[in-house]
Amino acid sequence: MAVEPTHQQNLVDGPCDMGPFFLDATGTYLPENVTLRWSDSPRPTNREVENLIEQAWADRVGGMGKQGCRLFNGRLCRLIDCKSEHRKLTLTLGAVSFKEFLGTNVAAPHIRYVHGSEVLADALGVSAAIVTRDGFLVLGRRSDAVAHYARRIHPIGGVVKGADGGSPPDLFEAILKEIHEETSLSAERITHIVGLGLVRDKRTVQPEFIFDIEVDVDVLGFRRACAAARDAGEHSEILSVRNDSSAVVTFIEQYGSELTPVAIAALMLHGQRSWGSGWFVATQGYLRQRIR
Repeated sequence: MAVEPTHQQNLVDGPCDMGPFFLDATGTYLPENVTLRWSDSPRPTNREVENLIEQAWADRVGGMGKQGCRLFNGRLCRLIDCKSEHRKLTLTLGAVSFKEFLGTNVAAPHIRYVHGSEVLADALGVSAAIVTRDGFLVLGRRSDAVAHYARRIHPIGGVVKGADGGSPPDLFEAILKEIHEETSLSAERITHIVGLGLVRDKRTVQPEFIFDIEVDVDVLGFRRACAAARDAGEHSEILSVRNDSSAVVTFIEQYGSELTPVAIAALMLHGQRSWGSGWFVATQGYLRQRIR
């Protein structure tokens, strides 16, 4: 598996408002460039916030139950702090639950204006701009079985699971696991992997670490692998776009309202790395005028 760095000029070192998402850090991050620290400090909260979480959980459990789906209140990782300096990224993480994430970032992100942003669960996610062997970028349309952003187009990825023993997880291992669960592709089929940066969905404010990944399978093989995956039910279809600077702009413009903010971020950061900061700036300005 190759993890070779590129040597291009990075555009910004956030936070920066990019329209549908905030860009907190961007760069070319190899495993040795990303340090994760663990904190046992609990998420700040109060009775009103906890009541909102309980109500949101009850409502969502009931709604998903009617669809024959089940929610699992698993352990996740809360992003507490992010520092980017000298081309290295340091993330401080702590424990949080899926229930807290659903009740704050997903169901009621506006509570940060009343109670402060620290009450949000801010569960850290990982997503990948995946390029197939025959030169296509691939994303999935989320099915009705998912807890949020159903039917929207999103990269392959997921939330980072909490590690055992109060230690931080490995983000590179986390994305490889998500890819295997959603596409059935093993780590041996990954030919290149590099981190691109940390973004936040502007609506939910959920932080997401974006990867650039190449796989040793063509787009048809990728679709077949997804159909055979353990979590195949998370996607109703796999979409593809030629890995070309103009094709990606056209794709974002065509599917703009259907793309999640993280999907746009993944495509944009992939484009910055592949076609330079000039492409990123021009595309970001153009899309601001075209996508409302």
